[in-house]
Amino acid sequence: MNARHNIRRTDSYTEGGFAKTSPRFGVVTAQGGWRKVTWGVVAGVAAVATAGSLMVPSAAIAAEWVNVGGTQYNAGTAAGDAAGTWNWDGADDMKLNGYDGGEIKAAGKLNIAYEGKNTVKTEPDYTGAAIKAQDGTSQKAEPNITSSNSTDELNVTAEADAIKSTGDLSISGSGTVNTTSTASDGIEAKGDLSITGSGIVNATGGTEGIQSKGKTTIDSSGTVIAKGGEGYGIAAGSDLIIKGGGKVEASSIEEAAICADGNIEISGGSQVKANSEGNLAVDAEGSLAVTNASLNASSVEYGVYGYKGITLDHATVTVRTSESGGQAIALFTDGDDIVIKNGSIVDALAEGEYSAAISTRNHQSNVAGGHIYISDSVVKAIARYVESGSDGPDHYSNDQSGEVIPEHRGMNLGIFAQTYEGITPATISIVRSKVTAEGDTAAIFALAMSADGKAIGTIEIEGTIIQTPAGGKIIDYRHKEELGGGIMYEAGQTIGTGDAVVDSPYDEAVAKKAVIAPPEEAKPEVNPAVAKPEVKPAEQQTLVTDAKVKPAEAKKNLPATGDASLVGFAATAFAGVAAAFASLAALLVGFVARLKRE
Repeated sequence: MNARHNIRRTDSYTEGGFAKTSPRFGVVTAQGGWRKVTWGVVAGVAAVATAGSLMVPSAAIAAEWVNVGGTQYNAGTAAGDAAGTWNWDGADDMKLNGYDGGEIKAAGKLNIAYEGKNTVKTEPDYTGAAIKAQDGTSQKAEPNITSSNSTDELNVTAEADAIKSTGDLSISGSGTVNTTSTASDGIEAKGDLSITGSGIVNATGGTEGIQSKGKTTIDSSGTVIAKGGEGYGIAAGSDLIIKGGGKVEASSIEEAAICADGNIEISGGSQVKANSEGNLAVDAEGSLAVTNASLNASSVEYGVYGYKGITLDHATVTVRTSESGGQAIALFTDGDDIVIKNGSIVDALAEGEYSAAISTRNHQSNVAGGHIYISDSVVKAIARYVESGSDGPDHYSNDQSGEVIPEHRGMNLGIFAQTYEGITPATISIVRSKVTAEGDTAAIFALAMSADGKAIGTIEIEGTIIQTPAGGKIIDYRHKEELGGGIMYEAGQTIGTGDAVVDSPYDEAVAKKAVIAPPEEAKPEVNPAVAKPEVKPAEQQTLVTDAKVKPAEAKKNLPATGDASLVGFAATAFAGVAAAFASLAALLVGFVARLKRE
């Protein structure tokens, strides 16, 4: 998109008893733990108009004129070159067969069918698009580009947009379309964009690779490759639909690899890869749903974000994100819930000084969010600590007396759900699933913050047992903190050992690794030298029940649409402990700034 997200985050991390400054963003958060910080026509070739209709001046289906290599030809008269590399029927159909020349433009609707190898290239000083359809006096722009053979090829190169439409745009067929723009977009539609068929579309842009101002539909069994420079790999002005079972590979140097101002839906066996050298791989400003498909995403700071929730239904999702000394979140939302169900396989890894592999939060009253539902699936969520690389150790501070006080290193949580407001308190539900969670601070944490202490975050499991740690159970977390504006209560649950209520995520009783699996998957270690009685599944379940496990059903549905007027990315803030047993407890706190487009 010409107007792109400007990523400006006010990320900060709080530690009990002192303020901690984020070196990346220069923001200082007030003292205390767990506090909220306000933070783009399925196309085919149209039927050829009859000779009689071509002569009707008001024909709505005909291009009003075409321009080939700088020469304009008006509607009603056929045109072409002597070699037959291009011809136009005077209406809406153009054929390219071995064309090698300058720009092609049209007013209104134009169907371009290419055969053989074709090249459209603008001069270095030309400021227009190589192939462009613009609105005419009586009809909107609508270029439809197609081929019928897998050996057909259309190569389009320009300094400006390679292929552009001021209205809708469609690319179909079994051939190959290669577009390259050095300073603008590889493919751009001011309306809706459709890519269908079994061919290859390879778009590289100095800004966006592929973008639309409207809805973008990729219904392809072939391959779509989109490479963005300063902009997105793929950008949709509303919803982005990917289906058809093909491959989609999107990347960007500076922005998100895939971005949609509406919902993102990936289905039908499609295989999507998203890689960004910037700070976000996939950004859905509405909801994100992956159904019977796969998604592989990687970026520096943030992986996959769905503002209005994330649903993974029989999906295979892998997310990797790493930020040395900063913050990293792999899979996250803040405007609704995360649902992982129906045989999904999820592998999320986040590495940073402050990191979370799977995270959701809510800080708005009367709005859903802050819940994670995992059912009949396999999930692996790992959050690791990475040094900042700054001068000297970053896990020491000086108090006012000059005494050096050791601090806990960062905050790293495998699975984290948190609410400050919202409809119901934070919940992590695990039903008949194998979940492996690791965090250098804590494996799994559900937390609710409130002014009265009545909201309590909960962990609920059904049809599973806690395999790791040995003797593991759901334990309670409670903390009360006096702030300048009043008292903040923090209440939740984590996986750990013992019977005591903990008041710090760094407590030795809090598990840094948790494995929760159905009873049949539990394989307790056996010393061959010592005979041990067999433990029946029923007995194991009883142990879990004693650990305050509550049955829960996985959430079935999420809102279909999000607030497209809000634009943003999410980040997460965290809290720590100042000193020994009397120190203040803290955990990960997420936050989002809705950013406006330029």
